[in-house]
Amino acid sequence: MARGPVIPSFFAPDMEQTLAFYTGVLGFSQTGCWTDKEETVWAELALGDAKLWFFRHALDQHPDPVFSGLVYIFIEDVDEMANQLHGKVDIEWGPESQEYGLRELGIKDNNGYFIVFAKDMEIPKTAGKT
Repeated sequence: MARGPVIPSFFAPDMEQTLAFYTGVLGFSQTGCWTDKEETVWAELALGDAKLWFFRHALDQHPDPVFSGLVYIFIEDVDEMANQLHGKVDIEWGPESQEYGLRELGIKDNNGYFIVFAKDMEIPKTAGKT
């Protein structure tokens, strides 16, 4: 199994709901899983070259998912992704072009994690100058 240099791994207390959201709504493919007593306890999901891991059991005493950041997934067409997700998921922002050179679409997944679909774009030569 080919792996990238970094694979984010997230707590997902309802694994079936998470798998359904990522595969059915966002268009990811399930590329791996580990089961224990017929219960999926770990899964790998992929969209293009991006991979995410999810696990059912928390590593500490937090009852809910905890993560205070953004997961960026680079795709070919942010606007097409927005069209595909319209009416299926709440859009947090976008699609919009950022002055730092990314076209972005931000959503929250079923666990409350921020997922940003992004594409590099040309930065105007005057951007960021003071």
